[in-house]
Parts: sequence; structure tokens; C-alpha cells
Amino acid sequence: MKTAIFCDFDGTVTRRDVGYSIFHHFSGGKNDELLPDWKAGRMTTRECLTREAAMVRASTDELYRFIDLFELDAGFLEFARLCRKNDIPLMIASDGLDFYIRHILGKYDLGHLMLPTNVGRAENGGLTVEFPHRNRSCPRCGTCKGERIEQFREDHGGRHSVVFVGDGYSDACAAHRADIIFAKKDLERYCQAGKIAYLKFDTFDDVSRQLIQMNHLER
Repeated sequence: MKTAIFCDFDGTVTRRDVGYSIFHHFSGGKNDELLPDWKAGRMTTRECLTREAAMVRASTDELYRFIDLFELDAGFLEFARLCRKNDIPLMIASDGLDFYIRHILGKYDLGHLMLPTNVGRAENGGLTVEFPHRNRSCPRCGTCKGERIEQFREDHGGRHSVVFVGDGYSDACAAHRADIIFAKKDLERYCQAGKIAYLKFDTFDDVSRQLIQMNHLER
């Protein structure tokens, strides 16, 4: 089978969680009050993001200056190069907001990567969010990564083995749909609790090395 790769963005493609950091910094930490209910499943991602965005007080210039403080994982550029060389589809699947993801990827000439995610608009001294991707059955996510994987399979006739790389609770649905899972942090704990098979990683150098060993990538 062919290989396709889906990657979470916040804390995975980037070393730090950009979305959380924006909400925390520009709400004075008030967004943290919402997170226990979100992690426990008592609050949907759509409700959580909408309420977090309403707490943000910042100009557009302030937001983008803050976003420019974040960097990609040191191994991601080489990982993306290997995917291009091997003609492997590489997609960013995020339950974050497109405006900061596109901005950061654009700085590294990676704006072409497919991006199913939620929409964020910096306007009127704050943020607003929209959810353009309809989830067919998932009641929890803003943009369900598991459903995006299933849609990709349907669109391509089920001919791909799907790899997913992630680090957080928003990756839970993807962990049930991907064929190979690379996990760290909260996603690793979720996989352990649910007895879901996964491969441990810290950086994308680890992901590249293991996929080469598994013959999914060639140098």
C-alpha cells in the first residue's frame, strides 16, 4: 500500500502549543479555567475555542508579533523534504486555528501542505473563530482528525496506510483511525490508557528514522 501522513500542528510540528499560548497570553491566563472541562469531555472543542477566543484582547499586530516567537520542530523541514522525495502525501490536521498555522508554515515555504482546520480571524482587537468542516459523527472536536483521515481514505479508494503524528488530547479520534501512530505527551498517555499501539517520538528526526526502518521512507 501507499503511505500518507497526517501531523498535528500545535506541540507536534511546532515544539510549543501555539494556540494555547495565544489564548493564555492574551487572556491573562483566564482560558485555563476552561481546560479541565474540555479535557474531561464535558465541553466540546467548539465551545472551548469560542469562549477562549472571546477572552483575547490584542491587536492584529500584537498577535502576529507573538506568533513569530514560535518555531518548527528542528526535524520537520527534513521530514517534509523526505515526504516530497518519496511522493508521500503530508497533511497538517489541526483542531487549532488556521491563521497562525498558515503564518508559521508560510515562513518556511510549507504553505502548500493540506490544512483541514478551524478558522480564526484577528479583528476588532480580538479573535473570532469559525468551524467550516462538518463532522459527520464526532460530537467533540471542532475539526475531527479521525474523520479527516477517513475522508482521505474514501477519496483515495482505501489504498493508503495512514501514519499519524501527534501529542495531545485533540488527537484522540485520529488515534483510533490511523494505521501507525507516533505519540508523545498527552496522546501517549491516552494510548497507554486505551491500550492503543503506538510508537514513541520526541522530534521528527525520530519519526523519520523509524519510518525509514519500516520502509515507508527512503533517504
